[in-house]
Amino acid sequence: MTTPQLILHIGAPKCGSSAVQTALSMQPDLQNSSAQSFRYVGAHKNARPIYGADLSRAARKSAYGYITWPNFSRSQAAEPVFSAIHKVLRKGDEQGYIPIMSCEAWIGHPQLFANYLHAWGNPRVDVVAFLRPPIDWVNAAYWQWGVWVAPNLDRWMTRGNLSYNFGTLIQDWAKIPNLKLHVRGTRPDVVRKFASLYDLDLADGGIRNASSPAALIGFLLRNRKYRSSGHDAAVEFIFQRWCPNIDARKPWTVQARHVHRLRDTTATNLMALRQTLTTEDLDDVLQDHGWLQEKPYHAAIREGVSTLEDPDELVALYHALTRGIMNASSATQMQPPAIPECPDASVSVTQWDAVISSLLDHLLALDLRYRQDGELGGTIFQPVLRWLRKV
Repeated sequence: MTTPQLILHIGAPKCGSSAVQTALSMQPDLQNSSAQSFRYVGAHKNARPIYGADLSRAARKSAYGYITWPNFSRSQAAEPVFSAIHKVLRKGDEQGYIPIMSCEAWIGHPQLFANYLHAWGNPRVDVVAFLRPPIDWVNAAYWQWGVWVAPNLDRWMTRGNLSYNFGTLIQDWAKIPNLKLHVRGTRPDVVRKFASLYDLDLADGGIRNASSPAALIGFLLRNRKYRSSGHDAAVEFIFQRWCPNIDARKPWTVQARHVHRLRDTTATNLMALRQTLTTEDLDDVLQDHGWLQEKPYHAAIREGVSTLEDPDELVALYHALTRGIMNASSATQMQPPAIPECPDASVSVTQWDAVISSLLDHLLALDLRYRQDGELGGTIFQPVLRWLRKV
């Protein structure tokens, strides 16, 4: 097998990228059983590379728990990012390790990468991507981004925000000379799958950008000071860091009419993958039966769109936050704050929001103290929260 000079993990979004990035951020320097060295390299927002212990330290201080690379946008031009990538590539060649870089949105820029890689003489590059079926992805993407700008999936799809074209993008990546693709499905474990590609002993990083409980999403929608937009998910990462899973239905919004609309999307992307992927990669992707069948979604569709104000789920959210506060208090060696009593399930949503706000305020302050790893002293909650909500 030809050894790559560079490994790019390109996503896709909502396909386990946060789990891979968290694991690599906690173990940036790795060796396989053949003593080949690998180094996960992140970047600051200004595209300045960050390595080793500095990277892990920055990841621990981040509410998200990982360090990645910037995407390209109006505020982040491509040239500084690619200049930094090229420097990392050359440094890896000089020092004898294989750099690993990650950005879940890079999957959308195959031509940009093709141009720069060509200018660099087409070095040997491995590209790793994880995919989930369109129906499953659309549901997850709506709860991640769409629900913050559109009241339902129909409106979001009409806005033109929906764009599942990862299969056809993979075809474009496959055309780049000297580039080897590795495409896998997201189940059961993206971290284990990534590690197995390179014979790495990579521990699970712990934090994943999983779907938040419906009750938490509803609370955040009603209280935008905690999450202002679809791209401001810090609170949900903090919740996942400390709080146990809630035994409740995964948020669901896809209905039968959406499945009908997505049939062509599924067929087009599946055809592209069949034409592009190796047998091994395609078999792994198709382990998720949602590519080939709609039946796996029937039960969720029959149950209908998730309710965001379910009283029983609000009770479960209360108990999860309470446990999270205890966990964070222990980690910071702080005396746990006074916990308000759990309301009766029948109280109004406004009353519930007041209690959840109090619990979440405590959790955010404790989490910030944990990440800063310093003594803030005294009554930290309100001053810290005022600062936290500005960043």
